[in-house]
Amino acid sequence: MRPVRLMIEGDAEMTTDNERRRLTEPLESVTTFFGALMIIGSLVVLGFVVFGSDTYGGGFPLTVCVTQPGTQYSSSGWNYPSVPAKPGNSVTIIGALQACADHPTAGQQALSVVTWLPTVLFWGGLLFMLWRTILTARRNGPFTPRIAVALRRLGWYIILGSASAAFVHMIATDVLLTMMASVDQPFVNLLEVPLHLPVPVLTGAALLTFARIIRVGAAMDAEIQATI
Repeated sequence: MRPVRLMIEGDAEMTTDNERRRLTEPLESVTTFFGALMIIGSLVVLGFVVFGSDTYGGGFPLTVCVTQPGTQYSSSGWNYPSVPAKPGNSVTIIGALQACADHPTAGQQALSVVTWLPTVLFWGGLLFMLWRTILTARRNGPFTPRIAVALRRLGWYIILGSASAAFVHMIATDVLLTMMASVDQPFVNLLEVPLHLPVPVLTGAALLTFARIIRVGAAMDAEIQATI
């Protein structure tokens, strides 16, 4: 009877693992796909930076250009009768204002990286946390206190991380535009930062809510198990 019992327990455990894998499969596939794309893209950019040459337009630094966000030419938010370029830079207005450095300085190169690096780091961290949450759900089940903790961390990460990335991006963009062009007012309105956040904030709030629901459900399940 003991071998039969072990086989039954092994089959039950395998069934549970398969069910957990199917339960997380949609999110797992998407996370794996985008994670692979990010890794491949990072390797391609790294190779382009390290092994590129100026002859073929590669190498580092490339041209440093930045576009003013949120304001289009001839729109109600356009407040610049003219935008002269500072020496060593050029300004074009095709729909939106774009400034480019003819010979980028180290400071301009650093600021150019800062305009996009926080977003890349945010998405990389999000994919990593999603993968950790998937692994936790597989090992411990979907309705456990550990999943509640993982969802709570993920929710706060999305809210705070997206806000920080948007704020840093807009600050770096404004400083770059100010270094390249001459106007009497800021190019970027920081009050527009909340306009970039409705979806991340709603997503984070939903995860925080689900974390509370799962935590309460796990506590109720533990009480029921204790009374049986």
